[in-house]
Amino acid sequence: MSPVQMLLGCLLLLYLSEFLVWVRSDAWLFRRRGRGWEALTQGALISSSRGSLHWVYPIPQLGRAYSVRKFASTASTVSTAVRPTIDTAFSVVDIGRRLQGVEDAFRPLRWTSWSLWGLVWVVCPLLLHSLGLQSTLWFLISGALILMATNALLLARIHGKIISGSGDERLRLVLSACLSPLAAIRSLDLAQKQALDGFHPLAVAAALPGFHGWEDLAAAEWRRLRYSVASQSSAESAIDGDAEGSEDVCMAIEVLARQRRVDPTLWDTVPRAEDPAHTQYCPRCRTQFTQQANLCRDCRWPVLLPIVQ
Repeated sequence: MSPVQMLLGCLLLLYLSEFLVWVRSDAWLFRRRGRGWEALTQGALISSSRGSLHWVYPIPQLGRAYSVRKFASTASTVSTAVRPTIDTAFSVVDIGRRLQGVEDAFRPLRWTSWSLWGLVWVVCPLLLHSLGLQSTLWFLISGALILMATNALLLARIHGKIISGSGDERLRLVLSACLSPLAAIRSLDLAQKQALDGFHPLAVAAALPGFHGWEDLAAAEWRRLRYSVASQSSAESAIDGDAEGSEDVCMAIEVLARQRRVDPTLWDTVPRAEDPAHTQYCPRCRTQFTQQANLCRDCRWPVLLPIVQ
């Protein structure tokens, strides 16, 4: 393998590593899927109790992803002054305005991002082929430094204006963009990663154009909240995450579903048996069991309901 091929191969590996996204366990990640969007609930490259690692498309703008923390209406760690209301968290109109406003604000970064992308993946290979390694490196370094400095200045100014409360995140983004042209290419998308934090993930999914699988996600989240409310004395201490206010969130999900012409009453219907031996099911996660089971081992819900044959 020639030195030129080795250099391009190393650049490619470093470039692809920039398009791996770490997601905390208390957040949903929304990424591009074809012409639409999807929420990442499984299929992680690496998973742990603290989070998971996912990939996005390795192209600027198509590699955009939004990290949205799970909504807690009355979490004790969130002060009343900054806690979003149910109406605000589920406002699809506000989310659409936020998306448009953030995209318009960061529009100047498109020029530096795509210019750096073209410098690395179009100009650099052509110059390597015609001028050789040494001359190409001088041109690449000088052009990249100019574009990286411009990108860092724009990033710091726009991010500070649009997402003013994330000083540490802004410093990390600016430093990364100053140290690597590959990170600077990615800064356009990473700067918008937390732009929708504070809204409910299901409302974000409803606002994203061409989102895939909204009803399945909504049904699973509705059942998780519906059966975490201590409506039965035997279940009161069995489920982690019981929270005052879950009923209000469930009602907001139902309203959003009806706006999307989805009937939420179907989310709690008795399923058909997947196997003749299955006579019970968990109303929380819909796992089916035989007659011998007395609780759900998957989600620890203690009351199984009968399946009508």
